[in-house]
Amino acid sequence: MATLAVGPGVVWGDTVQYIRIAHELQGASPDEAWEAAYLEFCKNPSIPYAGTVENCLSTTMAGHGPVIGYIDRNPQYQEIFSPRIGYPLIALPLMNLLGDRTGLWIVAVLSTAIAGLLLARLARLANLPLLPAAIAQAAFYLLPVSLPHGIALLAEAPTLLSSLVMAVGLAQLLNGARKRGVALMAAGLGMVFFFKYSSTMLLCVSFLVLCLSMLLSKEYRRRPQLRAAAVVTALFAAASVLINTLLGLPGLQHSLQDTFTDHFRFPPVDDPLQRLIALEGDFALSFLAALPANAVYLAAFITAVVGMVLAKRRGILPMAGWAAAGLSIYGVLSVIGHPVYSQSDRLGSSLWVGVAIGMGFLALVIQRRLKGDTGPAGTTDAGRGVTNS
Repeated sequence: MATLAVGPGVVWGDTVQYIRIAHELQGASPDEAWEAAYLEFCKNPSIPYAGTVENCLSTTMAGHGPVIGYIDRNPQYQEIFSPRIGYPLIALPLMNLLGDRTGLWIVAVLSTAIAGLLLARLARLANLPLLPAAIAQAAFYLLPVSLPHGIALLAEAPTLLSSLVMAVGLAQLLNGARKRGVALMAAGLGMVFFFKYSSTMLLCVSFLVLCLSMLLSKEYRRRPQLRAAAVVTALFAAASVLINTLLGLPGLQHSLQDTFTDHFRFPPVDDPLQRLIALEGDFALSFLAALPANAVYLAAFITAVVGMVLAKRRGILPMAGWAAAGLSIYGVLSVIGHPVYSQSDRLGSSLWVGVAIGMGFLALVIQRRLKGDTGPAGTTDAGRGVTNS
């Protein structure tokens, strides 16, 4: 109901690129594709504009703004988006039937709805009973990963869905189901390439960091399924780097130049990494200053951490319960790689996937305490490891 009340929402600068790609996929000329994309923006701009739609369209087509239009057709900037054909391609039938904006919105909403079902599956693979799993799923739908970012006219929602397929595969690996786990991780990685190639390497690295961190635990390090998961995630990380390189897709350097040249409006900078480090400091100050205004989200994060810690201490947190934390790590690394505070809530939105699971584990701890069951959970297939199915 909340999603229906919000409706398709505004057209962002990135949305303009996806609409342009959709029209070009159908054979429209570049000018026709840009005109259709700019028209949608001018009707529903992400930044308030007092002028008429006609004035907005004419000035953006001329490359003079008023809000966008300056850099959208810059070839280097287009390179970032042109390989991302998945979102506009999937949305094309609905765009033709219901209009560009509504078609993209429905795909985003459906992707987020399905992502919530995958989150529930992830919870069940982590041995969460029905009620705590339902609480985790509800938290997922209420946290910023779904509202507002999961319903925005951006590639975030289908990319999140794809990354959750990878997380479910990792959970299967950690439960000992190697063939099923590897297949799901490969399918999820392929989907991420389809929707947002720029996320592939960082996602794989995040899952690898998670596995390596778990190997530091005496309780987990002797588990063969964890060692297998570490090897698989390392191979996937290497594969993502190799594929991006072979396809010549824009990488970190391209992204940094995009940040520091105002989307390639200015000449390339010679020291992007040094500027990134300096920007990290500015971001940290902005982040700390904004904490009081984000007290509710801070409380949600702390609640989730408490839930995971208590579940771990009580022996009711299987290795598969950590799989969602890989997406939280991805959210953090995404912000570190692009530390622009105004964009951090969107770039770091996957942080809330792990938070939702953490809330589910806190609900489980409370449920067991109310029942007077404070001992460790009994050994199950998920905790012990199953056959390589």
